[in-house]
Amino acid sequence: MSDQERQIQALHGQIEDLKEEMYQLKLDISTLEKEKGKPVLTPALVGQIGGFVLGGLAIIGIFWM
Repeated sequence: MSDQERQIQALHGQIEDLKEEMYQLKLDISTLEKEKGKPVLTPALVGQIGGFVLGGLAIIGIFWM
């Protein structure tokens, strides 16, 4: 086997390794994109929800009689 043939085989092995890494990266990217869409409870959002609850209780309290 000549030196060039060994180099070509080594390159084919590297190409296969790179294909596997690309596949894994694509899976990681798709996982991250799915997680990005999930809502996150930020302090501002918690404050807004609390404000709505307190506002609702105030309105109920006004008409409770």
